[in-house]
Amino acid sequence: MKNIYKIGFCVAYDWQMLRTSVPRVYEHADLLVFSIDKYRKSWSGSPYNFDEAGFSALLREIDPQNKIQIYEDDFSNTKNNPLENDNLQRNLMGKFMGEGGWHIQIDADEYFLDFLQFKNYLKNYNPNPQPSQKAVNISVNLIPLLKKIDDENNDNKQNTGYIFVDFKDKNFETAPFATNLPIYHAARRNGHFNHISPAFALHETWARSEMELRHKINNWGHRDDFDKESYFRLWLALDAHNYKYIQDFHPIEGKVWKGLGFCEAKNIDELLEILPKKQDFSIDKNKTFWENSRIWQKIRSMMK
Repeated sequence: MKNIYKIGFCVAYDWQMLRTSVPRVYEHADLLVFSIDKYRKSWSGSPYNFDEAGFSALLREIDPQNKIQIYEDDFSNTKNNPLENDNLQRNLMGKFMGEGGWHIQIDADEYFLDFLQFKNYLKNYNPNPQPSQKAVNISVNLIPLLKKIDDENNDNKQNTGYIFVDFKDKNFETAPFATNLPIYHAARRNGHFNHISPAFALHETWARSEMELRHKINNWGHRDDFDKESYFRLWLALDAHNYKYIQDFHPIEGKVWKGLGFCEAKNIDELLEILPKKQDFSIDKNKTFWENSRIWQKIRSMMK
């Protein structure tokens, strides 16, 4: 069977999150690729602990149909900055998955709400895209999770849950997930036209332990783009009551995360069930119509 829906994951120190992200897409993928730095180093060149036995056990658990291929290479070149190594890994993984079809890249901490919806959207857009065709990215709407609150002193656990970005104005954060031409310049971004789909994914970006988050902000691709210590101190102060007073929380482009919300849930699986029922995760179709028009976007760019 021809591989049309190919999904690549960048795997590193947070590989345990694959236990949540992979099952949400597995049945609808033709091929899955896990790319891992062969030296078990981050994009910044820092070594990380990697439980090889635990990872092998996870593979056996989540890959009953033997769809997953492991691709190991050097993605931690110290001559590059972290973002350059991020780009390197994504570009090499794209080549490894081969030409043709939809190249979909998902991070381990990104959880689709309905991947079949996204796959059908791709199928309707182009059932079998080729790299010779006009380049395009298909973007997904992201709901970032910023902090897990676990109030161990509350017997009723009413303050146990997740702080998330609340896009009340429906100006959702988007990121390109799928493309027919896997060339990446800044993480998954490039110069291709970005077409926004109606699909949503939760992004467990900052909702980690203090140690895990400190490790992430010192090793991810945007490590040098913001004041890490100041931002970390603000994150530490967030709780189930003061989140509502915080605005413009995005570390690099503040207004992308205008406001925050809180949802009670004891773990990520429960949150994936509860949050979509509480929040309106639907796009503004009129607004998206114009954003998805190549002609209109070209006119806009000429008017600037």
